[in-house]
Amino acid sequence: MKWLRLKEDESGLFCSNNIGTYQMKKFAIITMDVEDWYHTYFPEANVDRSISLLDGLYVALDIMKKDDIHGSFFVVGEIADKLADKLRAMDKEGHDIAVHNCQHLRPVTMTPDEFRTQLVEAKQKVEGILGHEVHGYRAPSFGIDDEPLDIVCECGFKYDSSKLKPQKSAKYGVLNLKGFKETVPCIHQTKGFTEFEVSTEKIGDMNMLLGGGYIRMLPWFFMKHMTQKYLDSGKPYVMYIHPIDLSPKSMPKVEGISFDRYLRTHIGREDMVRRFKAVIKMLKKNGYEFVTFEELLKIYPAGT
Repeated sequence: MKWLRLKEDESGLFCSNNIGTYQMKKFAIITMDVEDWYHTYFPEANVDRSISLLDGLYVALDIMKKDDIHGSFFVVGEIADKLADKLRAMDKEGHDIAVHNCQHLRPVTMTPDEFRTQLVEAKQKVEGILGHEVHGYRAPSFGIDDEPLDIVCECGFKYDSSKLKPQKSAKYGVLNLKGFKETVPCIHQTKGFTEFEVSTEKIGDMNMLLGGGYIRMLPWFFMKHMTQKYLDSGKPYVMYIHPIDLSPKSMPKVEGISFDRYLRTHIGREDMVRRFKAVIKMLKKNGYEFVTFEELLKIYPAGT
Protein backbone atom coordinates (compact mmCIF):
# COMPACT_ATOMS: atom_id res chain seq x y z
CA MET A 1 0.00 0.00 0.00
CA LYS A 2 1.65 3.22 -1.20
CA TRP A 3 0.15 6.52 -0.16
CA LEU A 4 1.27 9.96 -1.16
CA ARG A 5 4.17 11.28 0.90
CA LEU A 6 3.07 14.79 1.81
CA LYS A 7 5.61 15.77 4.47
CA GLU A 8 8.94 14.69 5.83
CA ASP A 9 8.72 11.85 8.30
CA GLU A 10 10.09 14.15 11.04
CA SER A 11 6.54 15.43 11.34
CA GLY A 12 5.52 12.15 12.92
CA LEU A 13 2.78 11.58 10.35
CA PHE A 14 4.70 9.01 8.39
CA CYS A 15 6.96 6.08 9.10
CA SER A 16 9.33 4.00 7.01
CA ASN A 17 8.30 0.55 5.93
CA ASN A 18 10.48 -2.26 4.63
CA ILE A 19 10.49 -0.99 1.07
CA GLY A 20 11.32 2.59 1.91
CA THR A 21 7.94 4.23 1.18
CA TYR A 22 5.89 6.06 3.76
CA GLN A 23 2.53 5.36 5.33
CA MET A 24 0.53 7.97 7.19
CA LYS A 25 -0.70 7.54 10.73
CA LYS A 26 -4.10 5.94 11.05
CA PHE A 27 -6.71 8.41 12.24
CA ALA A 28 -10.21 7.77 13.60
CA ILE A 29 -12.89 10.43 13.93
CA ILE A 30 -15.96 9.69 16.04
CA THR A 31 -18.81 11.92 14.90
CA MET A 32 -22.38 12.43 16.05
CA ASP A 33 -25.26 14.15 14.27
CA VAL A 34 -26.81 15.90 17.26
CA GLU A 35 -30.49 15.64 16.38
CA ASP A 36 -33.50 14.19 18.16
CA TRP A 37 -35.43 11.05 17.25
CA TYR A 38 -38.05 12.92 15.25
CA HIS A 39 -35.41 14.67 13.14
CA THR A 40 -33.92 11.35 12.12
CA TYR A 41 -37.01 9.28 11.42
CA PHE A 42 -40.10 11.54 11.50
CA PRO A 43 -39.06 14.93 10.11
CA GLU A 44 -42.46 15.70 8.58
CA ALA A 45 -44.77 13.81 10.97
CA ASN A 46 -46.98 15.40 13.60
CA VAL A 47 -45.34 13.84 16.66
CA ASP A 48 -44.86 14.91 20.28
CA ARG A 49 -41.58 16.81 20.17
CA SER A 50 -41.63 17.44 23.92
CA ILE A 51 -40.24 13.91 24.36
CA SER A 52 -36.50 13.84 23.78
CA LEU A 53 -33.86 11.15 23.33
CA LEU A 54 -30.98 13.63 23.31
CA ASP A 55 -29.63 11.93 26.44
CA GLY A 56 -27.86 9.63 23.98
CA LEU A 57 -25.40 12.50 23.50
CA TYR A 58 -24.45 12.32 27.17
CA VAL A 59 -24.01 8.53 26.94
CA ALA A 60 -21.59 8.96 24.04
CA LEU A 61 -19.62 11.65 25.84
CA ASP A 62 -19.27 9.54 28.98
CA ILE A 63 -17.96 6.57 26.97
CA MET A 64 -15.54 8.75 25.01
CA LYS A 65 -14.27 10.52 28.13
CA LYS A 66 -13.12 7.24 29.66
CA ASP A 67 -10.75 6.76 26.70
CA ASP A 68 -9.86 10.48 26.41
CA ILE A 69 -11.50 10.68 22.97
CA HIS A 70 -12.62 13.96 21.46
CA GLY A 71 -15.08 13.92 18.58
CA SER A 72 -16.85 16.11 16.05
CA PHE A 73 -20.53 16.92 16.74
CA PHE A 74 -22.89 18.31 14.09
CA VAL A 75 -25.73 20.20 15.78
CA VAL A 76 -29.20 20.95 14.39
CA GLY A 77 -29.62 24.67 15.01
CA GLU A 78 -33.21 24.57 16.27
CA ILE A 79 -32.22 22.47 19.31
CA ALA A 80 -28.92 24.24 20.00
CA ASP A 81 -30.38 26.57 22.64
CA LYS A 82 -31.59 23.72 24.86
CA LEU A 83 -28.08 22.23 24.70
CA ALA A 84 -26.24 25.55 25.02
CA ASP A 85 -24.52 24.87 28.35
CA LYS A 86 -23.48 21.39 27.27
CA LEU A 87 -22.16 22.60 23.92
CA ARG A 88 -20.03 25.23 25.64
CA ALA A 89 -18.66 22.61 28.03
CA MET A 90 -17.91 20.22 25.15
CA ASP A 91 -16.14 22.98 23.27
CA LYS A 92 -13.93 23.76 26.28
CA GLU A 93 -13.13 20.05 26.70
CA GLY A 94 -11.75 19.88 23.16
CA HIS A 95 -14.65 18.51 21.14
CA ASP A 96 -15.32 19.97 17.70
CA ILE A 97 -18.78 21.59 17.48
CA ALA A 98 -20.14 21.96 13.95
CA VAL A 99 -23.40 22.60 12.07
CA HIS A 100 -26.16 20.30 10.77
CA ASN A 101 -28.57 22.93 9.32
CA CYS A 102 -31.03 25.00 11.35
CA GLN A 103 -33.75 22.43 10.71
CA HIS A 104 -33.13 18.82 9.71
CA LEU A 105 -33.75 19.42 5.99
CA ARG A 106 -31.71 17.98 3.15
CA PRO A 107 -30.03 20.62 0.97
CA VAL A 108 -31.07 18.76 -2.21
CA THR A 109 -34.74 19.47 -1.34
CA MET A 110 -34.25 23.26 -1.02
CA THR A 111 -33.65 26.16 -3.35
CA PRO A 112 -30.20 27.78 -3.11
CA ASP A 113 -31.67 30.74 -1.19
CA GLU A 114 -33.55 28.48 1.23
CA PHE A 115 -30.43 26.46 1.91
CA ARG A 116 -28.28 29.54 2.41
CA THR A 117 -30.79 30.83 4.99
CA GLN A 118 -30.77 27.49 6.82
CA LEU A 119 -27.00 27.41 6.83
CA VAL A 120 -26.40 30.99 7.96
CA GLU A 121 -29.02 30.81 10.74
CA ALA A 122 -27.54 27.60 12.12
CA LYS A 123 -23.97 28.89 11.91
CA GLN A 124 -24.84 32.14 13.66
CA LYS A 125 -26.80 30.36 16.38
CA VAL A 126 -24.02 27.89 17.23
CA GLU A 127 -21.36 30.59 17.03
CA GLY A 128 -23.43 32.77 19.36
CA ILE A 129 -23.51 29.97 21.91
CA LEU A 130 -19.81 29.15 21.68
CA GLY A 131 -18.53 32.69 21.28
CA HIS A 132 -16.30 31.86 18.33
CA GLU A 133 -16.43 30.82 14.68
CA VAL A 134 -17.40 27.27 13.72
CA HIS A 135 -15.83 25.62 10.69
CA GLY A 136 -17.64 22.35 10.03
CA TYR A 137 -20.83 21.21 8.32
CA ARG A 138 -22.63 17.96 7.55
CA ALA A 139 -25.82 17.71 5.51
CA PRO A 140 -28.83 15.98 7.10
CA SER A 141 -29.07 12.44 5.69
CA PHE A 142 -25.99 13.27 3.57
CA GLY A 143 -28.46 14.89 1.18
CA ILE A 144 -26.16 17.30 -0.63
CA ASP A 145 -24.69 17.64 -4.09
CA ASP A 146 -22.14 19.95 -5.68
CA GLU A 147 -24.24 23.12 -5.99
CA PRO A 148 -25.20 23.31 -2.29
CA LEU A 149 -21.61 22.45 -1.36
CA ASP A 150 -20.50 25.60 -3.17
CA ILE A 151 -22.82 27.54 -0.84
CA VAL A 152 -21.23 25.85 2.20
CA CYS A 153 -17.84 27.10 0.99
CA GLU A 154 -19.21 30.61 0.35
CA CYS A 155 -20.65 30.83 3.88
CA GLY A 156 -17.24 30.60 5.51
CA PHE A 157 -17.03 26.92 6.45
CA LYS A 158 -13.68 25.18 6.20
CA TYR A 159 -14.86 21.60 5.96
CA ASP A 160 -17.79 19.34 5.22
CA SER A 161 -18.32 15.65 6.03
CA SER A 162 -21.22 14.59 3.83
CA LYS A 163 -19.50 12.64 1.07
CA LEU A 164 -20.27 8.96 0.67
CA LYS A 165 -19.16 6.47 -1.92
CA PRO A 166 -22.08 6.13 -4.41
CA GLN A 167 -25.29 4.94 -2.74
CA LYS A 168 -28.46 3.39 -4.14
CA SER A 169 -30.79 5.30 -1.82
CA ALA A 170 -32.41 8.33 -3.42
CA LYS A 171 -32.24 10.33 -0.16
CA TYR A 172 -28.45 10.65 -0.34
CA GLY A 173 -26.86 13.28 -2.53
CA VAL A 174 -23.94 12.82 -4.91
CA LEU A 175 -20.78 14.87 -4.45
CA ASN A 176 -18.56 14.70 -7.53
CA LEU A 177 -16.11 17.23 -6.02
CA LYS A 178 -14.91 18.63 -9.33
CA GLY A 179 -11.76 20.62 -8.70
CA PHE A 180 -10.94 18.73 -5.50
CA LYS A 181 -7.89 16.53 -5.07
CA GLU A 182 -7.90 13.40 -2.90
CA THR A 183 -4.85 14.44 -0.90
CA VAL A 184 -4.86 11.20 1.08
CA PRO A 185 -7.49 8.45 0.91
CA CYS A 186 -10.95 9.79 1.83
CA ILE A 187 -9.73 13.36 2.36
CA HIS A 188 -10.57 15.62 -0.59
CA GLN A 189 -9.29 19.19 -0.75
CA THR A 190 -9.47 22.35 -2.77
CA LYS A 191 -8.23 25.83 -1.91
CA GLY A 192 -9.20 26.57 1.68
CA PHE A 193 -11.75 23.77 1.95
CA THR A 194 -11.72 20.08 2.87
CA GLU A 195 -14.25 17.29 2.32
CA PHE A 196 -13.98 14.38 4.78
CA GLU A 197 -15.53 11.21 3.40
CA VAL A 198 -17.70 9.10 5.71
CA SER A 199 -16.47 5.51 5.92
CA THR A 200 -18.09 2.82 3.79
CA GLU A 201 -17.09 -0.71 2.87
CA LYS A 202 -17.85 -2.48 -0.39
CA ILE A 203 -20.14 -5.51 -0.34
CA GLY A 204 -21.18 -6.69 -3.76
CA ASP A 205 -22.28 -3.59 -5.68
CA MET A 206 -23.17 -1.71 -2.49
CA ASN A 207 -21.07 0.77 -0.52
CA MET A 208 -22.31 0.07 3.00
CA LEU A 209 -22.00 2.73 5.68
CA LEU A 210 -20.16 1.66 8.83
CA GLY A 211 -22.10 3.78 11.31
CA GLY A 212 -25.55 5.05 12.22
CA GLY A 213 -28.45 2.67 11.88
CA TYR A 214 -26.34 0.16 9.96
CA ILE A 215 -24.04 -0.67 12.84
CA ARG A 216 -27.02 -0.71 15.22
CA MET A 217 -29.48 -2.80 13.21
CA LEU A 218 -27.37 -5.32 11.31
CA PRO A 219 -25.92 -8.44 13.01
CA TRP A 220 -22.84 -7.54 15.04
CA PHE A 221 -20.69 -10.40 13.70
CA PHE A 222 -21.28 -9.03 10.19
CA MET A 223 -20.65 -5.37 11.07
CA LYS A 224 -17.56 -6.33 13.06
CA HIS A 225 -16.22 -8.18 10.01
CA MET A 226 -16.95 -5.28 7.66
CA THR A 227 -15.43 -2.75 10.04
CA GLN A 228 -12.26 -4.82 10.44
CA LYS A 229 -12.03 -5.17 6.66
CA TYR A 230 -12.07 -1.39 6.39
CA LEU A 231 -9.57 -0.89 9.21
CA ASP A 232 -7.15 -3.29 7.50
CA SER A 233 -6.84 -0.68 4.73
CA GLY A 234 -5.44 1.87 7.19
CA LYS A 235 -7.60 4.63 5.68
CA PRO A 236 -9.01 7.37 7.93
CA TYR A 237 -12.06 5.99 9.71
CA VAL A 238 -15.09 8.27 10.11
CA MET A 239 -17.89 6.81 12.26
CA TYR A 240 -21.23 8.57 12.67
CA ILE A 241 -23.95 7.93 15.24
CA HIS A 242 -27.05 9.66 16.59
CA PRO A 243 -28.36 10.25 20.12
CA ILE A 244 -31.25 7.84 19.45
CA ASP A 245 -28.72 5.04 18.90
CA LEU A 246 -27.38 5.31 22.45
CA SER A 247 -30.31 6.66 24.47
CA PRO A 248 -31.53 4.23 27.17
CA LYS A 249 -35.04 5.67 26.95
CA SER A 250 -37.87 3.85 25.20
CA MET A 251 -38.77 5.03 21.75
CA PRO A 252 -41.86 7.29 21.91
CA LYS A 253 -45.03 5.83 20.47
CA VAL A 254 -46.03 7.14 17.04
CA GLU A 255 -49.54 6.58 15.71
CA GLY A 256 -49.75 4.86 12.33
CA ILE A 257 -46.04 4.06 12.17
CA SER A 258 -45.10 1.79 9.26
CA PHE A 259 -43.53 -1.57 9.96
CA ASP A 260 -40.33 -0.50 8.20
CA ARG A 261 -40.08 2.68 10.28
CA TYR A 262 -40.82 0.71 13.45
CA LEU A 263 -37.90 -1.62 12.74
CA ARG A 264 -35.57 1.28 11.99
CA THR A 265 -36.37 2.98 15.29
CA HIS A 266 -36.30 -0.07 17.55
CA ILE A 267 -33.88 -2.75 16.32
CA GLY A 268 -30.55 -2.95 18.13
CA ARG A 269 -30.96 0.00 20.47
CA GLU A 270 -30.49 -2.17 23.57
CA ASP A 271 -27.10 -3.39 22.28
CA MET A 272 -25.70 -0.20 20.77
CA VAL A 273 -23.70 0.93 23.80
CA ARG A 274 -21.82 -2.37 23.75
CA ARG A 275 -21.23 -2.08 20.01
CA PHE A 276 -20.01 1.50 20.31
CA LYS A 277 -17.51 0.47 22.97
CA ALA A 278 -16.47 -2.51 20.83
CA VAL A 279 -15.72 -0.28 17.83
CA ILE A 280 -13.56 1.97 20.00
CA LYS A 281 -11.71 -1.11 21.25
CA MET A 282 -11.18 -2.30 17.64
CA LEU A 283 -9.79 1.07 16.63
CA LYS A 284 -7.33 1.09 19.50
CA LYS A 285 -6.27 -2.50 18.77
CA ASN A 286 -5.65 -1.57 15.12
CA GLY A 287 -3.42 1.35 16.08
CA TYR A 288 -5.78 4.19 15.21
CA GLU A 289 -5.33 7.61 16.80
CA PHE A 290 -8.52 9.49 17.74
CA VAL A 291 -8.76 13.07 16.45
CA THR A 292 -11.40 15.62 15.56
CA PHE A 293 -11.93 17.10 12.11
CA GLU A 294 -10.58 20.41 13.42
CA GLU A 295 -7.36 18.63 14.37
CA LEU A 296 -7.16 16.96 10.95
CA LEU A 297 -7.42 20.38 9.31
CA LYS A 298 -4.19 21.31 11.06
CA ILE A 299 -2.51 18.04 10.06
CA TYR A 300 -3.67 18.33 6.44
CA PRO A 301 -4.14 22.06 5.73
CA ALA A 302 -6.08 22.75 2.54
CA GLY A 303 -4.01 25.76 1.55
CA THR A 304 -5.30 29.07 0.25
